[in-house]
Amino acid sequence: MFHLNNIIRTSFLIIAFILPTTSHADSVNDLQKYLNETKSLSANFNQTVRSKSGKTENSSGQFYLIRPGKFKWIYKQPYNQEITSNGQQLWLYDIDLAQVTIKPINKALDASPAAILTGNNNLAQNFNLQSLPTKDGANWVALTPKSKDGSFAQIRIGLVNGAIDRMELDDHFNQTTMISFNKVQKNAPISAQMFTFTPPAGVDVIRE
Repeated sequence: MFHLNNIIRTSFLIIAFILPTTSHADSVNDLQKYLNETKSLSANFNQTVRSKSGKTENSSGQFYLIRPGKFKWIYKQPYNQEITSNGQQLWLYDIDLAQVTIKPINKALDASPAAILTGNNNLAQNFNLQSLPTKDGANWVALTPKSKDGSFAQIRIGLVNGAIDRMELDDHFNQTTMISFNKVQKNAPISAQMFTFTPPAGVDVIRE
């Protein structure tokens, strides 16, 4: 089964970088500008995690978020899992395992890429930013965490025609997560009720 911690790490990455830009030279500035303008976001996603050995794991689903701090990540394939935050705490619900893990949002996000959309918009505080050459028809931005204690070595965002198209996420376990997006909606209305969660009766609840 796809490991829940791996899902959490890649989910945070996805939440953090649905951010379009328009040109190679100005991609970092455009990324920051788009972030400043983003109040809500939703999209469908397809995700592939490739290990150092070349083994791949595929998943897909939807996500929704409202700034600050509220998001819901829904994995529908190949396993049923949900990650929900109300801005104060995080619920990690593995439906197949009937298990919910609850942790404070500051402990869950810290300086992770998810903090980009749910935090104070100061990208340079936690990341070194660099515009990369155009590749495979996309403009790319690289974000390298300043802290060496996180889960990620580098995140690369590919943008096509001013909109998010794909991402490549390298972690410290020599895994690369590749994500593509469709039906992205920025600043569309999203019900706040989506970001509340009550553990179903009978599930195991773990608090961290």
